[in-house]
This record gives sequence, structure tokens and C-alpha cells, in this order.
Amino acid sequence: MTRTRWTASCLALAAVLGLLAAGVFLADDRQRSRIVDQGDQVRAVVTADHDDEFDHWYAVRYTVQGTARSADLRYPWVIDKLPVGSELTVYVDADHPEMIATADGYSTPVWASAPGFLAVLAVAAAFASTAGLFRNRRTRQV
Repeated sequence: MTRTRWTASCLALAAVLGLLAAGVFLADDRQRSRIVDQGDQVRAVVTADHDDEFDHWYAVRYTVQGTARSADLRYPWVIDKLPVGSELTVYVDADHPEMIATADGYSTPVWASAPGFLAVLAVAAAFASTAGLFRNRRTRQV
């Protein structure tokens, strides 16, 4: 693969990943907003703080319709420090009580963290494209 082709391919990949990150973020934000606008407001307690190399989320416990439930809350861009035992206001989807969201951006879908990961990959692809550009310039100067 020529260097120009490498650069173009990396930039195209960066653009696709960036658009995908934006699309997933907007879809999740739309779902989260719907739950906050139409859901039942309840109190939840943070029961665990999970932080691995790819994702950060909080396990919470809440009661809805007389049933104790638990869920994982994720947010794609922010890693707040919510102490275990702290209380949050969450909104519960009436049709799917396992789906919850907060007014400040947290929600339950596992893919809610995907935009941050995709954005990092997009930046890496853009950086890889610049490596091809610099190699092209050095080769032309010699």
C-alpha cells in the first residue's frame, strides 16, 4: 500500500469511527432523554464502582413497582467519582424497568460507553494517517 493510500485510508477510517461515535452517542442520548422525560423517578444507591481498562460504570440498586432491582450505569465521556453508598435520582422506563437513566447523562445500555472508545480509535486512526504524511514529505525532500 502506498503512503498516500495509507494516509487516505486512515483518514477515512477516522471519519467513519468519528461518525459512528456520534451516532451511537446521539441514539443513546435520545433514549436516555425519553426515559428521563417519561420515566418514573426513584432513588438508587451506588453499590459498586467498576473501572477496567476499557470501561467505567457504577452498579446501582433501586426499587420500582415493589421490586428490588439492580443495574449498571454508564456515561461515555465522563468518569465521575460517585462514592459507594451514595444516592442518585434515576428515572425508570415504565415498559422496561431494567432500563434506567439519570438527568445528567448516565444510562443502562452496555453500548452507552461505546462513543468514548470509538472516539479514541478515531483519534488513533487520524494520528496513524499523519505518520504517513510525514513519511511522504521526508521521502519527497530526499
